[in-house]
Amino acid sequence: MAQNVAGRHRAPGRYNPLSELKVIAKESAQPAVKGAAVVAASGGLVATFAQPSFAADGQAVAAANVTPSSAAVVGPASATVKAASALNAIGFAEQATTKKAKAPKPIVIKDVVVEKERAEAAARAEAAERAAEERRQAAERASRTTTERTPIADPAPSASGIVGIAQSMFGVPYVYGGNSPSGFDCSGFTSWVYRQAGISIPRTASQQQASATRVSSPQPGDLVFFGYPAYHVGIYVSPGRMIDAQRPGTVIGYHSIWTTPSGYGRY
Repeated sequence: MAQNVAGRHRAPGRYNPLSELKVIAKESAQPAVKGAAVVAASGGLVATFAQPSFAADGQAVAAANVTPSSAAVVGPASATVKAASALNAIGFAEQATTKKAKAPKPIVIKDVVVEKERAEAAARAEAAERAAEERRQAAERASRTTTERTPIADPAPSASGIVGIAQSMFGVPYVYGGNSPSGFDCSGFTSWVYRQAGISIPRTASQQQASATRVSSPQPGDLVFFGYPAYHVGIYVSPGRMIDAQRPGTVIGYHSIWTTPSGYGRY
């Protein structure tokens, strides 16, 4: 019986099928035994698989090229599991990158009762101020109306007195900055009249107010001041009446005291 040698033709002779099968099985078993067990160690895990028990005639099948059909493969050889995915799988969440913690905002506890009382007090004060302003305006309107409706007798001219000198300038027009018979402003008129009477007083209304002697019961010839510091001045002649250089477009003459004066002064 001729034996089958790898790489050569079978020698001529009597062919025995049974013997041929034994030889084939013996030769096929050699690479199968060598690759029967492949140990894969990765992270302490072992994968074992078996080579198939057959091989082609005259060929040696490398164990590394054989794909296991029913082997149990475990560990990194089969699939690499990421640590984050594995932790997630058993219930652990990935730790998020922590940012710098912000300081907690202070808790402000408001006293509702106190805030309500303050709001009510502010409302009362505002209402009182508004009522006082309305009363003042009403009194001013009433005083103006009374003065306009009730004629007041003009005092008789007196050539030697303050009032007489002021009366002599009736009809002179108002001129801003004027201090002569060609034209007067308010303080220019009063200073000129007093100078004619031999009394020297300051030029401006605020200066005249500051240097005059304050009086509460004015007499004809006293000065009437408005505002503090004074922005206007006239010569008092009688209750609710004065002589002054009032404003542009007017002339020297008797005029009503249109609002409450800030005071009266005497030289």
